[in-house]
Amino acid sequence: MVMKCLVAYDGSELSRKALEQAMYQNHDGAPIEVHIVTVVSPNGPYTNPGLYQSIENSLMEKAKAELDSTVEEIQDIYNVTINIEVLTGNPGNSIAKYAKENDIEMIIIGSRGLGNIRGFFLGSVSHRVVQQADCQVMIVK
Repeated sequence: MVMKCLVAYDGSELSRKALEQAMYQNHDGAPIEVHIVTVVSPNGPYTNPGLYQSIENSLMEKAKAELDSTVEEIQDIYNVTINIEVLTGNPGNSIAKYAKENDIEMIIIGSRGLGNIRGFFLGSVSHRVVQQADCQVMIVK
């Protein structure tokens, strides 16, 4: 049976540690499917929908490029199936929803992300995920 694991990734050191922890879940050689998920959420009071969409698209493209680069590094080392996804909206809600929709068995997330500056994980995302997830949640510190 394939274990499905989600890693909440924002490029921070703790999210990289969360990704490493996901690779350790494959220690016994059992198949594992890792979903690396990044959530982008443009900040600011945007009154122009076109401007908001443009900023969101730019953030999504940048996040996708970073995830693609990260996946290349991992696949050279580990023999796991990797899916990447860039989501929009509230990070905690989006991660929990994605996990439910994709039958994820474990979410691995850093205790803190990059914060408001990069526009990724805002607020106490790990706390929200723990509260909303229907599966195991591992918080990496």
